[in-house]
Amino acid sequence: MKQILLATTALVMTAGVAAAEISFSGYAEMGVVGGGDDAPARAGHAAGGQTEFHNDFNLIVTMTSETDTGLAFGASVEISKDEGDSNGNFAADNEAAFISGAFGTLTMGEIDGAMDWAMTENVGNPGTIGDDETTHAGYFGAYGDGKYDNQIARYEYSFGDFGVAISAELDDTDTNGDGYAIGAKYKGDFGGFGMGFGLAYQTFETDVLVGLGSQEAAAVGGDVELLGASVNADFNNGFVAGLAYTDISSDAQDGSHIGVSAGFTTGAFQIGANYGMFDMDVQGDVEGYGIAAAYDLGGGLKVHAGYGDSDVDGVEGDFETYSVGLSMSF
Repeated sequence: MKQILLATTALVMTAGVAAAEISFSGYAEMGVVGGGDDAPARAGHAAGGQTEFHNDFNLIVTMTSETDTGLAFGASVEISKDEGDSNGNFAADNEAAFISGAFGTLTMGEIDGAMDWAMTENVGNPGTIGDDETTHAGYFGAYGDGKYDNQIARYEYSFGDFGVAISAELDDTDTNGDGYAIGAKYKGDFGGFGMGFGLAYQTFETDVLVGLGSQEAAAVGGDVELLGASVNADFNNGFVAGLAYTDISSDAQDGSHIGVSAGFTTGAFQIGANYGMFDMDVQGDVEGYGIAAAYDLGGGLKVHAGYGDSDVDGVEGDFETYSVGLSMSF
């Protein structure tokens, strides 16, 4: 395939035993999104579920180098167009910098906190252009990350198949306590099956009600604590499955979340589904599910289709979403 502008390239500069590398990769989407009258805002499209064209473009720049003594360091940034029906409006996003050595890895930027790093909330997901499978009300993706300025510092250390991490997100307004998380994960092979386990704890403070989940529909406030565990399995026959559970404690209300996901791959075809539910003391149930399918045409081009829907106790509405289109990786 002819690749000119977005092809992954590398510029290598060597001085002594140290080398610096700058690489570029690209990603684009095109297609159609829509949904019900009460569909949430997603992927750059306004709430309401109108049928619209969708396009997205991302250029990812990764810079890495190494000191003469073997200390690795680097940075990355994603230059992206506003998703959805807008034109232009390019901005930098998902920026991060790291330093790594025998002591472990320290990363700072718009990254996952230690809880999100340790927990596996969704397996077997081929993705959709409209994020239908991850924007329903029952999806618990980022846990307590991003409740302040979304700038996170995370230290991680791995030995063999086991890894641990701690992270912090600071409240720049000095009105709340800072947020902290700790997590551990293990991945191994058991009798021909691949298994993964995660365990994590996160705490943050807020003086107003904030929402948990993709649609922020599960309200918490005051001192908030999350304690979660996840397990996932790869059956080595194309089928994968996962389960995640989180206990939620806050001054506003307590509750829990459970998420179940599964996926299957055969040849160039992949399909995945997930279901999640917040069981909150005051609000009741906040739940939803998503389905995603993709067919790989080769060379970085895939066909995608997705569907999602939500249900909230005491709230009537048509929250379904759908999308169909193409993704392109360069």
